Amino acid sequence: MKKNSTKSLKWLTGAIIVLGLLALSVITCQTFGFFYGYPVRQEAVWIEGFKGMQVSIIILRFIGAITCFALLLAFLFNAIKAQKNGVLFPRKNIGILFGLAASSFITLLCWGNMHIVMGERHINIGVAELIAPIIICIVALIYRNAVQVSEENSLTI
Repeated sequence: MKKNSTKSLKWLTGAIIVLGLLALSVITCQTFGFFYGYPVRQEAVWIEGFKGMQVSIIILRFIGAITCFALLLAFLFNAIKAQKNGVLFPRKNIGILFGLAASSFITLLCWGNMHIVMGERHINIGVAELIAPIIICIVALIYRNAVQVSEENSLTI
């Protein structure tokens, strides 16, 4: 059973690496396209009063996506390593999940306001920008409880 779950985690990690690298390559092309005038979707319209915000949105979206991808991989690698040592829920992953919540908030906020880079002049904060990080925080809290229960059970035996 343990061997099958480790194998499944490795396959899942491989799939996430492939899909994540594809997504990061698209975001990288879009990011450099905005700055160098090679639009992938639509050309950036630089507005004088909003130029700093536009540049911040482009850069933070890029950095946030890389951070989310790196934290997700760290979570999976920690899970695989801990499972080999016989630990079901590694304590390190709690902080990674909270970091993923913060990073996803920044990434989704920038992603939802990409229309500012295209020339519009209003800021949107939608439901997705708030709900996804809250759900990740709830999962992190549940995970923290699972870590505590797992540690108590290992002490009992």
